[in-house]
Amino acid sequence: MKNILTLLLLFFFFSCTQKENQDATSYLFSKVDNKITGIDFQNQIQEDEKYNIVNYLYYYNGGGVAVGDINNDDLPDLYFVSNRGQNKLYLNQGDFKFKDITTSSGTAGKSDWNTGVTMVDINGDGFLDIYVCAVINILGFEGHNELFINNGDGTFTEESEKYGLNYKGYATQAYFFDYDKDDDLDVYIVNHALHTKTSHGPSYIRKKRTDYVGDVLLKNDNSKFIDVSLEAKIHGGANGYGLSASIADFNNDGWDDIYVCNDFHEDDYYYINQGDGTFNEELPKYFSHTSRFSMGSDAADIDGDGFQDLITLDMLPYEEKVLKESDGDVSYKTQEFLISQGYQKQYARNMLQMNKSGDFFIEKGLYDNIAATDWSWSPLIADYNLDGHQDLFITNGIHKRPNNLDFMRYLSNSFKNKYQDKKQKDAWLIKSLKVMPTGETPNAIFEGDSKTFHNKTGDWIKNTPTLSNGATYADLDNDGDLDLIVNNLNDFASLYKNGSSDNSNTSFVSVEFDYKPSNKLGIGSKVFIYSNNEIQNKQLFTSRGFISSVAPKLHFGLGQKSIDSIKVIWPDNTYQNINLVDFKNKNIKIKYDSQNITSFKYKNQTSNPIFKKDQLATFKHREDQYNDFDVNKLIPYKISTQGPAIAIGDVNNDGQEDIFIGGASLQKSKLIISKEQKLQHHPIPVIENDSISEDVDATFFDVDGDNDLDLYVASGIIDSKHIEFQNDRLYINDGLGNFSKPSTDLPVNNLNTAVVRAYDYDQDGDMDIFVGNRSDSSNFGKKVNSYLLKNQGNLQFVKDNSFSLTTMVTDAIWEDINGDNIKDLLVAAEWDKPRIFTNNNGTLTEVELEANITGLWQSIAFYDIDFDGDKDILLGNWGQNTKFKPTTEYPLVMYYGDFDQNNKNETLVAYAVKGQYYPVNSKDEFASQINIINKQYIDYKSYANQPIDDILKSLNAKTIESIDVTTLKSGYLRNTNGTYDEFIEFPPTFQLSPINSFLANDFLGEGYDQLLLGGNFYGLNTYHGIFNSNPGFLITKSRTKNTFSYLSSKQVGLTLHNKELRILKKLTHNQDEYLISGFNNDSLYFFRRLTNNSK
Repeated sequence: MKNILTLLLLFFFFSCTQKENQDATSYLFSKVDNKITGIDFQNQIQEDEKYNIVNYLYYYNGGGVAVGDINNDDLPDLYFVSNRGQNKLYLNQGDFKFKDITTSSGTAGKSDWNTGVTMVDINGDGFLDIYVCAVINILGFEGHNELFINNGDGTFTEESEKYGLNYKGYATQAYFFDYDKDDDLDVYIVNHALHTKTSHGPSYIRKKRTDYVGDVLLKNDNSKFIDVSLEAKIHGGANGYGLSASIADFNNDGWDDIYVCNDFHEDDYYYINQGDGTFNEELPKYFSHTSRFSMGSDAADIDGDGFQDLITLDMLPYEEKVLKESDGDVSYKTQEFLISQGYQKQYARNMLQMNKSGDFFIEKGLYDNIAATDWSWSPLIADYNLDGHQDLFITNGIHKRPNNLDFMRYLSNSFKNKYQDKKQKDAWLIKSLKVMPTGETPNAIFEGDSKTFHNKTGDWIKNTPTLSNGATYADLDNDGDLDLIVNNLNDFASLYKNGSSDNSNTSFVSVEFDYKPSNKLGIGSKVFIYSNNEIQNKQLFTSRGFISSVAPKLHFGLGQKSIDSIKVIWPDNTYQNINLVDFKNKNIKIKYDSQNITSFKYKNQTSNPIFKKDQLATFKHREDQYNDFDVNKLIPYKISTQGPAIAIGDVNNDGQEDIFIGGASLQKSKLIISKEQKLQHHPIPVIENDSISEDVDATFFDVDGDNDLDLYVASGIIDSKHIEFQNDRLYINDGLGNFSKPSTDLPVNNLNTAVVRAYDYDQDGDMDIFVGNRSDSSNFGKKVNSYLLKNQGNLQFVKDNSFSLTTMVTDAIWEDINGDNIKDLLVAAEWDKPRIFTNNNGTLTEVELEANITGLWQSIAFYDIDFDGDKDILLGNWGQNTKFKPTTEYPLVMYYGDFDQNNKNETLVAYAVKGQYYPVNSKDEFASQINIINKQYIDYKSYANQPIDDILKSLNAKTIESIDVTTLKSGYLRNTNGTYDEFIEFPPTFQLSPINSFLANDFLGEGYDQLLLGGNFYGLNTYHGIFNSNPGFLITKSRTKNTFSYLSSKQVGLTLHNKELRILKKLTHNQDEYLISGFNNDSLYFFRRLTNNSK
């Protein structure tokens, strides 16, 4: 028995040891116990009737952490911020052991509420000083921002007043940089607002400076900091809910810019440094949309194009239960109201903004799967696994969730009891805080590969729920990789040791600087690492993420590559090269060498534009006020914003092309004709009198065989009270460009038409019409019939009953796909596969595709995209930069039927999460259309995590139909000997937004057609945001291999970004070629194609 007990104890011991070893070695980052590190710091906050999140909305934001070598022993030391207790400074003694020197160093701080911290050598003596931000004048908090000057002997002296840095306000974090290029460090301080009567209102209130709240820019004037916020044009209004900033030279002009993250309704700020001591705030010009509750941020060159990209964090949950229990984005109507008040489009999710040569940013966070990490605070971009690509670490967690919907309802209901007695009020408040649910969430980490990010949470780092706020990275043990340091709320601070350096396939180089005395550490310096025909670049700014700062050095992972050379661009815009030195696996210091520097000339991005904007005529498409979401509250997107319609043709037979432009309902359409070498408006009363109709497509063709072009106009959705005006219209040309209505009517078509395409499909000598219908305006999910209208002569059309197509058409073309010299019909549709019909002497027969590719197809074209000598079928879809990720196994599903037995059909969209389907809509959205859901699920908790099947069963819904989408990827059906069964997706660049239009033409004059494409879509509820990451591209033949390459629209002289492009058309005018771009709810643009002698 004794031997058995001994064996069991030995087995237990070895099992535990093995498990401990597994826990320590199975993650890239292993957590080091605080008993080993000696770091016993905890940011503890207590709640009572006075100090709580109800009375101070940023009570749970936590404290920051700064890292830097304070004693110059080449070991980075740590400073932790405590909100209400003593801050702590720890000296690194090597091997992950630290000594608390807070008391002896004099760095505990005296302010009542501390927030952010940064280390900076403010006086240029070669020793790092510590600057701590504080919040005062809230809940009686007293104090000011504190500056601890390093005496060089392990002690510090608080001298903020001496330097003019004893700022008093609602300070979040300080950012030191040399904004005016005078070789010393200035500082931008981000402050946060509070909910007051003055913090809400039109956006222009940001321009009225408000004490305590508004951000400030302090200029270093001979070691005394003075407020130059007004002169520098820095906003300082009561609505400035600042939570972080990112400093970088975003446009590569040699002057450092500022991006500021603002919480709640206020826009983020994007300050472009003008180089004259002022900034221009230009967010709307460069960003199409931003995070709504913008929190932490970081800037880095993620894709290696030489420009700094940007990430901003928000609070979108990734767990289905938490998502449905939480209040998130504002409603569509609230968003529209905020836009009317001057605010920009904002959505509650993390945003990854990719910098496009400093001209604008493209957002792709959903594509990279980093948009939802729950209540997130600090993003830190760095190469954690040393493979030469940037990775991403994010801290998460909120002590308690104030946006929990059941809690919010409890708060609202209980607050209706107006407590007169303070004791009762306090008791109610304490009870309310106990009801509020916790929000512990694991920190997240993503591996980057220069194209996208891959979630490594639970692989690289343990998937443990935390309450983590401020964070930083540093090579704490000088082994060549970056370790992580995290300031947790109500728990010990965390240190994570990085094991990447143990991998023999990795290497690194770390760079620090010795610059001019007033900026000794070279803040703002840029480093370019040249390695095996690849370039990495970073810019040195230490305040990063959220309320924290990194060490003043730049760290590069190299994988197995060697370094060819290093270029340093100094803050004064001079540069020096360092060559022929083995930098691999070394920490190097580069000294400013005034004898070997050269002035660096920043150049505009080289491009050879082939287009130039030349506004031949003016027309601004204006959408009406019809809102699909008011009529059908559960539909996933609008279908009423299809215009403008554009048709090109010579209507007066003068040899010049003319233009018809169709407007939205209540907007007069225009006929613009070429006259006297100009384009002039040619009023046609019969057309303009039909302005109540919504013109969504149009085509010129000779209906009656009199050798002039007549006009067919397709009508889209308008108010259901005027459904008779949804019928399509035909206008007959008298040969001089004057139009009238025929005495005979077209067949009635009160559906929402999408496209009209004319072609003599029966080869009888007259033009027939394909009418592609998208929807029934009163039944969103119902597939509808489209028609072939056979021309009988004498302006008579009849439906070809041998043709059958029931779907949701979005686009169509007539093309000869089988080489019999008769055009076939190719149709794009939503919630369906592409529909292809071959034409056999006037009889259209559908070709069944082998590929299971039901999609939300928006456009279709016929073009040899793989340059193999035959044309392929191109298909524009929504793209993959969405919350939906459908697959063949788990498609996106739309249910359609009368769910509540009220004799009206509704739609419900469901998506799969881990093999289970859930409704897209929140409980409140659901109830706004199907109220009986409130009887089945009395609170949000009971609704959350409910599968759609269970919900449908609870409604006793009958005769429910469903349709699905298996892919949102754009791509093409490859032509293989006349068959089109293989679907090939486009590269990631083309998957970031819908593709609405293709146009093939030899724009470059190279003897073959290139392909221009564009898109975007705004008709979405706030759940989705807008799809606005397609700036337009010109596809060309690769010079090196038999495939395609591309140029951005900006490179070729087009402006297609940040707009909702519907249609691209080619126009010839006065022997010049023009491109017309039709934007929804915006002005048409004309671009003239340049020739060698017209540039």
